[in-house]
Amino acid sequence: MKKIFIISLIVFLTSNIFAQYLTPDEYGLKHYCIKDKKLGKVNFYVTKNGIEKEKPLLILLDGSSNLPIYSLLKKDNGNSTIISTIPFNYRKLSEKFHVVLISKPGTPFLDSLQVNSFEQFAEKYKPSKEYNEKLSLEWRVNSANKVIKYLLKKLKIKNKEVIVIGYSEGGQVVPKLATKNKRITKIVSIVGGGLNQFYDFIIAERLKAEKGIITNEQAQNNIDSLYLKLKEIYDNPDATDKFWLGHTYKRWNSFNKDIPLENMLKLDIPILIIASGKDENSPILGLDYVKLEFTRKGKRNLTYKVYPNCDHWFNDQKMKANKMDEMIDYVIKWIE
Repeated sequence: MKKIFIISLIVFLTSNIFAQYLTPDEYGLKHYCIKDKKLGKVNFYVTKNGIEKEKPLLILLDGSSNLPIYSLLKKDNGNSTIISTIPFNYRKLSEKFHVVLISKPGTPFLDSLQVNSFEQFAEKYKPSKEYNEKLSLEWRVNSANKVIKYLLKKLKIKNKEVIVIGYSEGGQVVPKLATKNKRITKIVSIVGGGLNQFYDFIIAERLKAEKGIITNEQAQNNIDSLYLKLKEIYDNPDATDKFWLGHTYKRWNSFNKDIPLENMLKLDIPILIIASGKDENSPILGLDYVKLEFTRKGKRNLTYKVYPNCDHWFNDQKMKANKMDEMIDYVIKWIE
């Protein structure tokens, strides 16, 4: 169960390849690196297509995982498969935007393993020491903030427009980032959650009891155990040698001491939230509450788009089809 939860957060796109592209340049990206005393090395990549032209800046923040932006699976039958943590076609987007990708701390742009499936890759690919020591909400916010400031000086940014899109964990990063960097003009949070992420685990137990999967007594016992674990995490906020569901206590604490809804309410820039009705990773109940709070406070800068029958990866459970491309088209039309 724990392994399934971790894997479900990080895989978005797979494709079979014939030519094995290994470097950012071969993927149409220019590599930059910022060195910072606290953050360490921040490696990021900008689309080369029209990099000299004046275009809006578009930052794409991926979800939770220690995986590279590109993972190469070398299979026993001689074939290879590429897996990316970025669901967007940034090459196409580069016609209109300077598109930016940011690596996690201590994580290469691309890495490979001799495995036959993504599940094997995710299990065998271990996080670096730097990743475990640095990965947190603060690292992701502060690194993206520095990247934006750097590129505003380096590139020609049309109308000073800076847009940030975050998927899953990245969707939890963007509201905090926008409160820190006032140059951001629009944000998009895709299945990113709105309340304390720990609350999602409690909701899951209540829903299992409501569906008759477990009894109410079992649900309460599970929740009581959860509270003990969550207290332990909050009591050890900087621990990088203690883990829960594949992440350090430091990572969990950082993402759950800061509530996305509270940061969103501080913003007056346009906000787009994308939610899925069948999402078990970022339950829609918390995102519904975000919409309710914006309505209660009379704030009109939120667009809330729901895909009622889709899961975390936009597989439509009713139509038996994937709506990822449809969702992405909606997001691009909205930001344009």
